[in-house]
Amino acid sequence: MEAAALYLRFKENLATIVGALHSKLERRTMPFETTIPLEVDLLADVLRLHGLEFSSSTPGALRLDDFQRWFLQQEEQVSSVLHRVLEDKKAYMRTTTGVVLQKEMLMRRLEFINETAHTLSVMLEQQQLGSPKHHNYPFLNA
Repeated sequence: MEAAALYLRFKENLATIVGALHSKLERRTMPFETTIPLEVDLLADVLRLHGLEFSSSTPGALRLDDFQRWFLQQEEQVSSVLHRVLEDKKAYMRTTTGVVLQKEMLMRRLEFINETAHTLSVMLEQQQLGSPKHHNYPFLNA
């Protein structure tokens, strides 16, 4: 998906993910408890470079709740930073693994949020339609 579309759907995608996390959706076999907090922290690193400070000690996927609340309070400033970073093709940032373009780092986070929202939407729809479980995990039947 194009960067502009990812940027425009960011708020909607956050709402989709948070809604799915608070639903009765069975997601224990999915990696979201690990991946979501990592991605939120990486997104916060990009925003921190531009003076926006987000931090949360909430464990697991629910860290996105804290981020969404913070985002809604700071929406204008965050949107301005996101737009500025996406327009800048030369700004870079240091990470623990080396140097990367800020735009590339931001685009990967926006893509992750978009893909996660899509995946959770599909899972919710399958659950509402009463689709059978694809795998029979013994610990889920307990």
